[in-house]
Amino acid sequence: MEADPALLDLTCRETAVLRLLAQGLPNRLIARRLEISEKTVRNHLSSVYLKIGAADRTQAALFAQRMGLTEPRDPERSATPSLTAREVGVLRLVARGFTNRLIARRLEISEKTVKNHLSGIYLKIGAAGRTQAALYAQNMDLAV
Repeated sequence: MEADPALLDLTCRETAVLRLLAQGLPNRLIARRLEISEKTVRNHLSSVYLKIGAADRTQAALFAQRMGLTEPRDPERSATPSLTAREVGVLRLVARGFTNRLIARRLEISEKTVKNHLSGIYLKIGAAGRTQAALYAQNMDLAV
C-alpha cells in the first residue's frame, strides 16, 4: 500500500498520537502514554485532523487504520457477537461517520433509539465508545 501524502506530512509525535487515538484511547491516556499534557494532545489532534482532512476522532482513527497504523486484530477476538440486524445497520452508519441524528433520519427511528442501539453495540463488542465501535466495524468489513 502506498502511503497517503497526508500521512507523510505528519510529524513523528502527531503519528504517535494518531496511533494511540486509533487504539481508542482518550486524550488523558494518550497524554500519559506519551508523557505530554492533554492540551498538547489536543493541539496535536487539531493539526492531525487538518493535515489528513478528518472532522473528528472517528474519521482520524479510520484513516489511521486504512494507512496501516494500527495493529491487526487477533482472529480469536474477531468472532462476531450476536448483533441484531438493526444494530449492524447502526454500526455500519457509525463507521461511515454518520451522527446519531443522521443515523436516525436514515433508519427512520428516533435519536434516543439510536443511542439505545449504540449502548447495546458497545456492550456486545466491548467498545468504550464510538471510535472503538467504528474501528471494530472497519475490522469486520461492516463499513461498506
